[in-house]
Amino acid sequence: EIDHRISIASTLVHFDYGGHHINLIDTPGYPDFIGQVSGALRAVETALILLNAGHGVEINARRVSKMAEEAGIARMIVLNKCDTENIDYDSLLNSIRETFGSHCIPINLPVGLGADFKAVHDLVKNAQAPDAGTLGDPDGTRQELIEAIVESNESLLERFFEGEEISAQELSANIPKAMAAGTLIPVLFMSAKTGVGVAEFMDAMSNYTLCPQDIQRMEQTKDGRSVMLDPSPDQPFVAQVIKTRIDPFISKMSYLRVFSGKLNKDSSVVNVRTGKPVRLNQLLDVQGGKQEPVDEVTVGDIFAVAKVDDLKLGDTIAADVNGDGLSLPEIKFPHPVVGLAVEPKSQNDQQKISGALHKIEEEDQTFHVIHDEETHEMVMQGMSELHLKIVQERLLHRDKVEVVTHQPKVPYRETIMGTVEGSYRHKK
Repeated sequence: EIDHRISIASTLVHFDYGGHHINLIDTPGYPDFIGQVSGALRAVETALILLNAGHGVEINARRVSKMAEEAGIARMIVLNKCDTENIDYDSLLNSIRETFGSHCIPINLPVGLGADFKAVHDLVKNAQAPDAGTLGDPDGTRQELIEAIVESNESLLERFFEGEEISAQELSANIPKAMAAGTLIPVLFMSAKTGVGVAEFMDAMSNYTLCPQDIQRMEQTKDGRSVMLDPSPDQPFVAQVIKTRIDPFISKMSYLRVFSGKLNKDSSVVNVRTGKPVRLNQLLDVQGGKQEPVDEVTVGDIFAVAKVDDLKLGDTIAADVNGDGLSLPEIKFPHPVVGLAVEPKSQNDQQKISGALHKIEEEDQTFHVIHDEETHEMVMQGMSELHLKIVQERLLHRDKVEVVTHQPKVPYRETIMGTVEGSYRHKK
């Protein structure tokens, strides 16, 4: 990541802010590593889609938004770099609405853009008149915002139609419900460089993003019945592996999100896929690249376990209560689209390369390794040339295996060898 100056893997951090504990998963912005987004979306209730205000809506943002919508989680759009010159507010907002839908409504408005970006005007609290230079239509946009919020609450909707004023406190309290229902996708403006709008973004993330209880998730019983998952710490324990990482020093790391119940260290649970018990001797709190042991995890927590070889990405682990074996839906990943034949530069690494590639395949579900029986080649498949280049660099730096690659051979089955003549009689 340092060499390429881009993110290639998801990273988890957590912190307390505004009276809430927030888990934040940073995912790569390049489509080459979209598989990292798939696992992260399973672990969260809200997707924060960060856009460069100077560039507008880019391809990967569209894809991530679609994935979040299909996963049934809420979305919030954050426009960063609003201090960039030559930003047209109306064109930018119209582009967002054309791409993500008419439910994209600003909850604050920029006071100026580019070098003039000095503040944001809060449309929820609306505690004071807009400053001179506030862009857009403050009154009209706030009316749109109110309508989107009350649409998800019958009581508020009835009062709204009767002409009653809805208080700022009621609007604020019902924004998460509107986001969960899909009637509102909040849009915010900020500049991380200058700090303008950052505090307002942090407040919005704390107050408006969803909690585990705000999302309805389904799980399946052994006989195939779908049942509603109860995200309560008092229910039987259910968690899912949302990421796998092979570490050269501590072997395999599995990252799990807790969806129900509690779990103490030294507990035994069941891997629903295999039906076998799994002993978790140590639970690890994850903060970036650091891990610290913890005694207990509960609903909403994301934790890690080390050296549990039977766990695979997407596995559900659960308390073996009455042998129900409740499992969460599998995590769906995009299929690879490019391939390269690969072989070790040194024949001494012939055995080593196969194991190294399969380790990467276990970490990254958008990377596949196949052995073509017709051409007798080992072919690695990924999302792009950059994706496969990163794989080669991992082989070299982590496994000390240098490889050579080339385009896979085409397994021709039939080919034209010459010309022939023929005749026939056609009868009507």
